[in-house]
Amino acid sequence: MTLITEMMNRPLDPGYAAAAESRQKSGLSPATGHRSPLLVMVAVLIGALLTTSAMALRAPGTGANTIKSDLVRRIEASRAQADARAEAIANLRREIDTAQAAALSQQNQTALAAELSRLALLAGTVTVTGPGLVLTVDDAPLDPKNSVEAPTDGEPDQGKVNSRDLQIIVNGLWEAGAEAISINGHRLTSRSAIRFAGKAILVSFRPLVRPYAITAIGDPGSLGVEFADNDGGGHLQLLKNNYKIRGDIQDGDELQVPGEPTLSLQNAQPVESAVTKKATKPTTPPRATIPIPTRTTAPKTTETSP
Repeated sequence: MTLITEMMNRPLDPGYAAAAESRQKSGLSPATGHRSPLLVMVAVLIGALLTTSAMALRAPGTGANTIKSDLVRRIEASRAQADARAEAIANLRREIDTAQAAALSQQNQTALAAELSRLALLAGTVTVTGPGLVLTVDDAPLDPKNSVEAPTDGEPDQGKVNSRDLQIIVNGLWEAGAEAISINGHRLTSRSAIRFAGKAILVSFRPLVRPYAITAIGDPGSLGVEFADNDGGGHLQLLKNNYKIRGDIQDGDELQVPGEPTLSLQNAQPVESAVTKKATKPTTPPRATIPIPTRTTAPKTTETSP
């Protein structure tokens, strides 16, 4: 109790108390540390160093961010340039088709014009409009109550749509009787391929952005029913039930599937008309037609190596 009483009554050490009393007798303040200019400068310097360190930690990798931003700008510029060229190719193709139809009409080649139109539809170079359905497929929602468990290291995320899923669904639509199919506006033909590159899904080397809208033109009375009964519909139902992947089907009366602008003529053969048979020497180059493709069924979409 004596020690406690001493600490309560005299909290300051006797030596410090004597030094403070001596300073007061000489006309100085009792304390010297809090008002020292050196202490103030040291405190300001430490504060500046801490502020600089905090700012550096908040924005790490400035050089890497700059390189990434530059790459993103270059990719976007290249993509815009490719889209503009594809649009120019489509416009030129329409002009060629119009001139070709006019030339065939003047020479009374109605049968040849009809055959060219049929082959263009089969090849997928022209826009197709008609009834059908739109199947929208999207990843599982992010709500923890509705999403699947997070994948472990080395395992794919089962709640995300991958290229294999789209292949099976598209092949199911072909099997159900679809006459023309596109994914997010990209036409699928016998030369198209759905593949993956990292986490991105590509259609003929063009990336897709979710959700994936699959437009299929065909008989509206049987297309949806046949799709639900085949492997494509069964796979979609499996994804919905087990992994909560979303799939919505909507019927449409005036759907449009664009043509594939990158297809070009590979093989041609001359065609004899009534004018060329009478003339000994042709005055104009022979016209060319697209040969009838050997495929008799709807094209299948398969994954190939990049």
